[in-house]
Amino acid sequence: MNTKHNHLQLKPVCDRAPPRRVRGFTIIELMITLTVAAILLAIAIPSFTYLTVSSKLTTTANNLVNALGTARSEAIKRNANVVVGTDGSVSVTSGSPSVTTTISVAIPVQTPVISMSIPAAITATPMGMLVSGGTAGFTGLAADVSSTRISSNNHRCVYVTTGTTITSCTSSAACQAGTPNANCQ
Repeated sequence: MNTKHNHLQLKPVCDRAPPRRVRGFTIIELMITLTVAAILLAIAIPSFTYLTVSSKLTTTANNLVNALGTARSEAIKRNANVVVGTDGSVSVTSGSPSVTTTISVAIPVQTPVISMSIPAAITATPMGMLVSGGTAGFTGLAADVSSTRISSNNHRCVYVTTGTTITSCTSSAACQAGTPNANCQ
């Protein structure tokens, strides 16, 4: 029995090496990533703006509260009247001839983002009382710190009560002259 074996030989179709795996991102992957990033930024930017403006408002109001407290303590220490000007600066005038000494400079206000309205200069007496417009034991609005860049909680109201207590609160409406708004928190 004569059998013939046919050997089948397979020949490669081409003499190329197997393809290497290419590393990197496709244009589709990059576009999807950029789209997601743009959506996240669009959501985050308004919140970030609110946060930064709100922080600037609070910082400016706190600087004024500190200036009023400094004026009271300096008036007691120096046994002289100390004035907080409408720009938030603290100064004392004493001696003969009169010499004005600046205790602290004006409060920096980042215009046009923030505006600070101090209706009148406030004087601290040697007894530590705050006086405005000749009214001893002053009660009323010391300043309205505000911004038009945000639509709610955009006022920081600084109040003085009975010439000794200094408070601040947040409001969406302009600060009332006499006492805090009902919404002022």
